[in-house]
Amino acid sequence: MTPHSYRGLSVSGSSTISIIDAVKGFSVLVEELMSTMKITTRNSEGKPVVDPAAWYPLEDYMPVYKKIESLLGGRGLEKVGSTIPQFADMPANIRDIHSALASIDVAYHMNHRLDGKPMFNPATGEMVEGIGHVGYQPVDGKNEIHLVCDDMYPCRFNIGLIRGMAQRFQPQAELTHDPQKCRLKGAATCTYVVTW
Repeated sequence: MTPHSYRGLSVSGSSTISIIDAVKGFSVLVEELMSTMKITTRNSEGKPVVDPAAWYPLEDYMPVYKKIESLLGGRGLEKVGSTIPQFADMPANIRDIHSALASIDVAYHMNHRLDGKPMFNPATGEMVEGIGHVGYQPVDGKNEIHLVCDDMYPCRFNIGLIRGMAQRFQPQAELTHDPQKCRLKGAATCTYVVTW
């Protein structure tokens, strides 16, 4: 997605906190990220702080991922992704690896708004289009799940997020991704395979 297509989209403060938590050991980077996101809320010490109840414009939020990648590399993006399940709003029905990975798309939409309106309504199950999806495809008879992503977030971020969700319920879960079938290589989607 190009920056102009972020217009009207916002992300929850609870999701935003995961970025700050993942890079908290790099105080200069934290300050730069807060500046990039145009965070104006301050704590008692006068330092910028993310408000978990606030919503932040995606056009200010997405450049943060490029900064993290340029300063910390792909592993930095994976670390941010792996912290998302600790902070972001998640569906209540998560109980095992299948429900955890199947819920990523709903959680993704729960943590974004379009023109101030939630992109997922838990009461009706209605999902608003506009940010792509994280598709869940279990493999019959195997401990294997494929996730096909055409969302807005970087590939290495998704690797961290999916691995983090899977390992909450199956600590031995492994994730593979064919770099030739990747959006970074011009593909329309990235496919991740989780096995345990």
